[in-house]
Amino acid sequence: MPEDQSNPAEPETTAAWNRVWLPRVAYATVTVLVVLYGSLWVFRSTGGFLVTLVIALFAAFALLPAVESLSRRGWRRGLATGAVMLGAALFGAFFIYTLLNVVIGQIVKLGSQAPSYAQSIVSWVNNTFGTSISSSNLVSQLTADQSRLQALSSNAVSGILGLAATALGLVFQALTIGLFVFYILADLPRLRNAVFRRLPPTSQLHADTVIEITIEKVGGYVYSRSLLALVSALFHFTAFKIIGIPYAVALAMWVGIVSQFVPAVGTYIAGVVPILIALVENPVDAIWVLAAILAYQQVENYLLSPRITANTMNLHPAVAFGSAIVGGSLLGGVGALLALPVAATTTALVQTYGDHYEVIASGRIESPTEYETRMREAATHKEARRRNRIERLRSTTASLRDDGRDRSHP
Repeated sequence: MPEDQSNPAEPETTAAWNRVWLPRVAYATVTVLVVLYGSLWVFRSTGGFLVTLVIALFAAFALLPAVESLSRRGWRRGLATGAVMLGAALFGAFFIYTLLNVVIGQIVKLGSQAPSYAQSIVSWVNNTFGTSISSSNLVSQLTADQSRLQALSSNAVSGILGLAATALGLVFQALTIGLFVFYILADLPRLRNAVFRRLPPTSQLHADTVIEITIEKVGGYVYSRSLLALVSALFHFTAFKIIGIPYAVALAMWVGIVSQFVPAVGTYIAGVVPILIALVENPVDAIWVLAAILAYQQVENYLLSPRITANTMNLHPAVAFGSAIVGGSLLGGVGALLALPVAATTTALVQTYGDHYEVIASGRIESPTEYETRMREAATHKEARRRNRIERLRSTTASLRDDGRDRSHP
């Protein structure tokens, strides 16, 4: 009879294996799911705090070069931090104050000149479309409905209360960010020592490199953009004064700051406000304002910006535009503002730790002139490498020959 090839111990081994490993797999799966969902819950619950902390870190990195400069001149670190932050706060308060003056002044002017604007609009509609609308009848119809006026007044009151609540929330968030920035700047050496003490020397070197690159890029971005904003504000202040539109200081500051620190669409947002104010004053002035803004943009794009931001923001325009869109999608306006320094820092880290190779020439993509230039450079490099190999071979042969002579003649 043929022997039974089945092993009766195999089912018992499989059952024992299942009894041992199935509970472990189940426990591991449950643990991973609990940790994952717990992390998501913590991230969602503390998302606002994390955004505040990220903003504070970038603000601290932006102000750090100024604090370090004052510290090297003998200032105590806490005093230097307070002085730099006070200067930044005063500048921000002055900027907001000037913008509020513009807004309030324009609202008051529109309210006082609303009847004349309504008469002009009604006249244009009647002349264009052949209607016979009376401006007095229009005003009487708008003011006749008391319930509508009450609804508008209640909406206005609720809107004012909502605006006040939003302003208080922004003030609280600004104070929170300022507190974090002060602690980061004032205690940065102690904080660095506390973190690096837990890392081995190699990890300390890499972490220090990442921090230095981040500080260099963020600080360089802020100071280069601040310099461009200053030049832009001075130019537009002079242009607005010559044209004769009101609020020249506030509008020049608005154009300078918004055009430099709002990515991608900052130039267009900055130019709309002075053009609208010029339209209210005199439509002809709006044309001159638009011409001045366009002229300065050409000077900045081709002369100023390439020289000032060459070493701080070496980003391709497509990369900058895409990073601004991604940052805005993730964190809104704050993400759009932080997108460019993050992209610059990432690019610098890739250039520091990534490998670099010689790019081959392509006759299909490059123009004929560029292709011929690249081929000549490649041939020149190849010839130089061949000559270097020959020189190294000759020097090696000569050294071996001299060594042999020395041995044969002790």
